[in-house]
Amino acid sequence: MASIPELDHLKIPLEDIKLATNNFSDSNFIGQGGFGRVYKGQLPLSAFAASTTTSRSTNPTARPATIAVKRLDVKGGQGQHEFLMEIAMLSSYKHDNLVSLVGFSEEGDEKIIVYEHEVRGSLDKYLATDLTWVQRLQICLGAARGLNYLHDGVGEGHRVLHRDIKSSNILLDENWEAKVSDFGLSKIGPTNQEFTFLVTTAAGTFGYVDPIYITTGVLTKESDVYSFGVVLFEVLCGRLAMIGKYEDERRFLAHLARLRYEEGKLDEIIIPSIRKQIKPNSLQTFSRIAYQCLKLERKQRPTMATIMEQLQISLEFQISCRRITRIGLWGSSTGGSPWSFQLDGSHKLRKITLDHEDWIYSIGFTTEDLSGLFNSSQQHGGGGGRSGGQISEINFDADEDITGILGTVGVTTGRYRGYIVISSLCFRTNKQSFGPFGKETGDRFSVPWDVGSFAGFYGRAGFYLDGLGCYLKATM
Repeated sequence: MASIPELDHLKIPLEDIKLATNNFSDSNFIGQGGFGRVYKGQLPLSAFAASTTTSRSTNPTARPATIAVKRLDVKGGQGQHEFLMEIAMLSSYKHDNLVSLVGFSEEGDEKIIVYEHEVRGSLDKYLATDLTWVQRLQICLGAARGLNYLHDGVGEGHRVLHRDIKSSNILLDENWEAKVSDFGLSKIGPTNQEFTFLVTTAAGTFGYVDPIYITTGVLTKESDVYSFGVVLFEVLCGRLAMIGKYEDERRFLAHLARLRYEEGKLDEIIIPSIRKQIKPNSLQTFSRIAYQCLKLERKQRPTMATIMEQLQISLEFQISCRRITRIGLWGSSTGGSPWSFQLDGSHKLRKITLDHEDWIYSIGFTTEDLSGLFNSSQQHGGGGGRSGGQISEINFDADEDITGILGTVGVTTGRYRGYIVISSLCFRTNKQSFGPFGKETGDRFSVPWDVGSFAGFYGRAGFYLDGLGCYLKATM
């Protein structure tokens, strides 16, 4: 075969695999995918690949390894390249939330990949079961960690794009820990390019694939994010991404979830057992990040690191150990310097001061304490004496609270061109709306909330208001 010499130490004799699976007996059959059938087996220690030397492989009294054997169908579409890609990927990149490779075999027409067996099988089998909301969150969080490692943790200057994220490719061990699997379609590319790969034919599974990838053939890390968003809604709704018997809006979960979220009717499609136990703040945090993953505009989708953060917050809300959470950040995550403005129980936000023109130059805040004294913060932004020349003051009544923030993210032009900044802002309260301030251009963001309460802002600022996020106080 046209093999990679560095992988030779992973070869396992075909006879050992046949022995482990009782010659691929139907009694050992555990699943089937697009590329072949999967069998469970007991691999003799003598056949254990050298690369997996552990206490198991060096201890003469250790029990044989329980393995999962993927026997590829030569007609199934996974050719030599995909076969070697999956082996190379799993032998090079190791993480607690990636499936572990044992070895492989290629003799005659047989192409076989051997993994450590994850005893609970794949996530898709548990979507409609009585798994608790905490268990579901922990599974999602583990899978997100694995994908974040592929996108940003495999080494400087490159990343791995999975290309086939779906619930059946997320395996579960005996402790319900998620393991991302099936790397036959994965691609490795640089991190310093907007588009990591340009392919002529989109790959993946119908119902999970990024629609922009389907129509353009352009693959980015946001394509994986879209697919993972579908998985998040599968976990929340207790159903698969596509149900063929439906001929209406229920057929594709991604479309249905977006529609119900935008209508404020997401409760209608949440699996009843979860609807009864999920806490409002946990649901809001989870559903918001899942919805953002499905944004049709790629630039509006979050990174896997942001998804991890929000899933952790959702988990903490569910187990009641978090009262303040951060929402955002919109705009630049690297420009300027970080700043924070957080309200406490003794202060009330009474005024926001904006310096703006075609974008927001700076933002400042005035609060009132319990004794009626007013205190003003510094203006965040406007470094180097920069000013848009338009100063707007938004005054709030004593009983007025912010209930939503809208805005756009743009790029500066002119002499100081090229900075990613907040280009416009609007504020909604329980009484009225203010804005827009600045020029509405670029990517839009919108954050209303129906549980919890506003607790402050944070962001980044230098010459301009580079980035903005908000604090939300949970209602326990």
